[in-house]
Amino acid sequence: MTWLQTQLTNNPHKLFIQEGKNQYSYSNAADMVATYSKALLKDGVQAQDRILIYLPSGVELVEIMLACFEIGAVAVPISLKLTEKERNAIIEKIEPKLIIANWELKPALISSSFPLTPIEELPNTSSGCSAITNNYKKSLEDIAAIILTSGTTGTPKAVQLSYGNFEASCNNWNDFLQFESKDQFLCCLPLHHIGGLAVMLRALIFGFSVNLIFSFNAQLVLDTIIKFPVTIISLVPTMLKRILDLEGGLNAMKSLRWILLGGGPSPKYLLDLCIKEKLNIVKVYGMSETCSGTVGLKLLEEPHNKLYAGRPFPGAKLWTENDELHISGPMVMQAYVGEAKTNGVHNSHDFGRVDADNLIFLDIRRKDLIITGGENVNPIEVEECLMNVEGVSDAAVVGIDDDEWGQKVTAYIVTTSLENDFLHSELEKFLSPYKIPKEYIQVSHIPRNELGKIVYEKLRSL
Repeated sequence: MTWLQTQLTNNPHKLFIQEGKNQYSYSNAADMVATYSKALLKDGVQAQDRILIYLPSGVELVEIMLACFEIGAVAVPISLKLTEKERNAIIEKIEPKLIIANWELKPALISSSFPLTPIEELPNTSSGCSAITNNYKKSLEDIAAIILTSGTTGTPKAVQLSYGNFEASCNNWNDFLQFESKDQFLCCLPLHHIGGLAVMLRALIFGFSVNLIFSFNAQLVLDTIIKFPVTIISLVPTMLKRILDLEGGLNAMKSLRWILLGGGPSPKYLLDLCIKEKLNIVKVYGMSETCSGTVGLKLLEEPHNKLYAGRPFPGAKLWTENDELHISGPMVMQAYVGEAKTNGVHNSHDFGRVDADNLIFLDIRRKDLIITGGENVNPIEVEECLMNVEGVSDAAVVGIDDDEWGQKVTAYIVTTSLENDFLHSELEKFLSPYKIPKEYIQVSHIPRNELGKIVYEKLRSL
């Protein structure tokens, strides 16, 4: 049986999704999934055909993805924030059997040469007297979804994840956190990203509910936690900081059973605050290629190991080659689209090490490293020092090509009043001279994607 069929058998009337004031049980979801599944089959969609989905992160997106799973089609949700050029490149790479959008978004895709159907028209397609039989039998080796990587520095890659990948990942998270039927997981990460999709599938497999928010808004997240019985949330550090900065944010975070924190390195000052206030933080390290987090650390159980990413989950192995972390296990993707199979092994290209007691220390992603005058500079270290300067509300540090230094350490800062000389003198207290930015650029904001990660191409264009 599929994951939805299992829940429909065991918990048909249990809450599956809370979206604003609307509630959807497994039975409610299954009704629309059956309609969409029938429509896709009538459109000639077969097992392992790719369905590109261009919809907002809402219940409709969940239902059409589950319809794909029911018939064995491959769900390919993509971001609405892609540029036309990026979107067209992805469509050409995926070569979908069908594109599904809605009436509002359809004009953006009208130039595509692939068949396009608005989701509002699918129920009409499913009607009629002709019998449609779904003969798909789930195989753990079959591709369930294709997820695009974050793409903060260039064109995202298309990651193929199987049913086996998802089940291995979800089982590991259940072993680590012990999900309860009364849990409600607040999902404010986009469903086209592995962080959001993984939340939905954990709920589907283990029978707890999801409180679904279309996109991250700190005040909305806070209000939702206060109003609804939310017990778990998944955030990136930038998101957590924004919630904690709000009145009542700290108390709301204290009420949660677990706060998953991943998507990038967590600043030391933020971890220290979480330890001091006894927030139930779970540090997470993973990526689309490993079907979400595959390393975890419960911060309050090991505050002395706060700077570590955590320990690998069962079945996962991590080791280093040329200082880069490699990962193997049943959660590792099948392959990138158009590239060779991984055979369960992935080079993360992240610098790190495996210490005693199998603790993973994540240093930096190779692409972010700045090499200036022959010295390696971790921009995260410099950013953290800048954020500790009173009057700096946000910061990003990059290396810009330079004839003299190779790369010039450059800081983009959001501030209203600070002079560059003052910033320089403050950083001298904590950083070696070669790490201190040689240029400060004041900007109105730091461009970030839907996950709060810095978009470096847009940053440099400022």
